[in-house]
Amino acid sequence: MKCPNCGAEIPEGHLYCEACGKEINFVPEFDPEIENRINESLSGVADDLKNESIFYTKRLTGSKANKSELRPFVVPAITALGIIIAFIVVLIFMFDGKNNAGSFEEQAEKYYVEGKLEDAITAIDKAIENTSDESADEKAELIIKKYEYQMEAGKADEALITIGTLSDSSVYGDDTALYAIDRMIANYEEAGDYDRINELLINVNMPSTNEKYKMYLPDDPEIYPAEGEYDEVINVGIKDSSEGSIYYTVNGGDPDEKSILYSNELILEEEGDYSIKAVLINKYGIKSNVVSAAYHLENLGPEEPVIMEDSGDYSSATMIVAVCDPGCRIFYTTDGSDPTIESTEYINPISMPVGTTTFKFVTVDDENNYSDIVEKKYHLSYTTLVSVEQARESIMKILFKLDILLDMNGSVRGEEGHYDYVYSGDIEIAGSGEYYKFTETHVYNDGHTKDTGLLYAVNKHDGKVNRLGYDSSGNYTLITISNR
Repeated sequence: MKCPNCGAEIPEGHLYCEACGKEINFVPEFDPEIENRINESLSGVADDLKNESIFYTKRLTGSKANKSELRPFVVPAITALGIIIAFIVVLIFMFDGKNNAGSFEEQAEKYYVEGKLEDAITAIDKAIENTSDESADEKAELIIKKYEYQMEAGKADEALITIGTLSDSSVYGDDTALYAIDRMIANYEEAGDYDRINELLINVNMPSTNEKYKMYLPDDPEIYPAEGEYDEVINVGIKDSSEGSIYYTVNGGDPDEKSILYSNELILEEEGDYSIKAVLINKYGIKSNVVSAAYHLENLGPEEPVIMEDSGDYSSATMIVAVCDPGCRIFYTTDGSDPTIESTEYINPISMPVGTTTFKFVTVDDENNYSDIVEKKYHLSYTTLVSVEQARESIMKILFKLDILLDMNGSVRGEEGHYDYVYSGDIEIAGSGEYYKFTETHVYNDGHTKDTGLLYAVNKHDGKVNRLGYDSSGNYTLITISNR
């Protein structure tokens, strides 16, 4: 057979010309109309075979043909019809073979080997069209070939569309879908198109791909505390579980990389409404979803007072200074109760009392709104300059000077024996300091003793002597000696 294009001789069985590469069509391209005509012809032949009279002819008009005379012609006629039918069947099979998926795939591979990528893509398309959707694995293999042909042909955008059809795991299964997604992400990574990767992963939403490529799926930041109404100053923070930078707005607008970069908690301290929105942007420039929280603050009251001296131990005279906002006043207590406008008002710096004292301060504005209470605990202790024996001697000296004792031996007028002052331990009196406690004891001549019921306290720092009593709450209180 000669090539219709260049005239070169084509060996039997070859599908294309080795001289010019022209494809040889041994049969015409499939045509539905031709198939219909073949079917009609076969149907007509079948009808004629049912009527054996076609094999007999009339010798003379008006007379019947002699069947015995015509019988020799019947077999050759039937044989001829069988040959025609066989030829028609061969043509049908040739048409069908020429147009099935396997044939188109072979043509595509031949074109690919020859470097004819456009023809290879066209042929593989026909193979895909002629592959049933029920043959998902076979169809997937053809689609992958098409993707590879398109990539080699420099049609990357079209190739990504092609391979993208395999990302539906419900049709092609997880393994094929993951393969397709891997190919697409590799292309997007090379192009630096990270937003497309994020969009792809969100649309596909496969747990395996989300875990594998979680760097392209930033988690949403979290705003705390929960949104709502508050009647106190609140600190609003934003935390994240993904690497990246958080940007936020407080005016209701959507945040982006031009918004405020979050670094520290936001302090909401004025009455009003707040709308905070935040977004996380990772190193690939991919944004999380925008999250928001709305807060309403009312009846906050004034700011709490600022106390300049911290709680703690002090060893020298110290003044306590308190500061509040203009137009406000400060009230305080030292008895453990919460201060009100009925408590002592702070006017000037307070001299820190000796010993341990707990102060409570509060700010009150011109509408009598209260701030939070500030509590401070101070312990002022001077260096001990007086010993226990010196303190005992100080008691006896002052009692002798007041003519209560007759001598430094503790003798008392009109009574036998003498008085002694027994050390009973150290005590601290709020606001006054630390003291030695002494119990007055009457020592009789026979040696037995009896407490008189009187107690004395001597300041460990300056040696000042006081009588010791109790207030209505059962706490120690100092009484001057002259009140005996």
